[in-house]
Amino acid sequence: MEKLIQYCTRASLYDGPFDSVVGWAAAGMGYLLTTANGRLVAIDGGNREDAEAWVELLEANAPVGTVPEIDLWFITHPHGDHYGALLEICRRPELCARIRVKKLVYHFPAEFRNAKGGNIDYVFPDFAAILAATGAEAYLPQVDEMLEVDGMRFHILYTPTDCSILNNPNQLSLIFTAQGAGKKIMFTGDAYHRNMQIVVWRYPKTLACDILQLPHHGLCDTGNLDFYKKVNAKTVLIPISVAGDRTMRSDMYGDSPAVNRWAEDNAEAVYKAFAGTVELPLCEEG
Repeated sequence: MEKLIQYCTRASLYDGPFDSVVGWAAAGMGYLLTTANGRLVAIDGGNREDAEAWVELLEANAPVGTVPEIDLWFITHPHGDHYGALLEICRRPELCARIRVKKLVYHFPAEFRNAKGGNIDYVFPDFAAILAATGAEAYLPQVDEMLEVDGMRFHILYTPTDCSILNNPNQLSLIFTAQGAGKKIMFTGDAYHRNMQIVVWRYPKTLACDILQLPHHGLCDTGNLDFYKKVNAKTVLIPISVAGDRTMRSDMYGDSPAVNRWAEDNAEAVYKAFAGTVELPLCEEG
């Protein structure tokens, strides 16, 4: 059965201070897709502290009696609350032995080492270690490329192309859709306003989706109303912490969170990571 799982990361349960002085504590992010025949596609996975629970989630959704085999493992961008779980799995042989990864999909090539304001030197040895431990194929997707697993198609809508205008690793986030026999999902990682606007310019008539993962944990430094209106999702997923959600619904940042609230208000169902791991079927029953 085709389904989508939004994982409740440990960081999403954070309920402490959350402001411009303390910092915007990241909530982590992890999604798992299963195809009609039980094949697995992972998106991020959360922080290092999520490693064991994430492996258990993979095992619970693999065909009975098999080691989980992940056909595609997308890492949306190089921040630890997105790829840390996979890195920790690979640093613990007993965990790494419990999974198989066929293809690691990401796009932050070497020229982004010294991106303006966003040096990511630390990432390259981490990913070398992940690839060595898993034996996975490294795959850098291109804009408008289609990947397919068991009839589920992944359309790459945005990859970073010009490091001279990037000032945060979040701007390296892949934006892509997943479409099987059922519902269509828009994944945005921690994309910024400009990244989403580029997608609107490229695909003005084909962005409609049933499900939207709100970018950057639903925080008010990102969001794009044009993009949200084109996607027009009736289910919204927000990988946000308790503290982050409380703050984004206060007046601490003035009207800044209003764009993201539009996406929530336009939806019929909203699932926030701190409320618990949730499983959504992607095909109508019957």
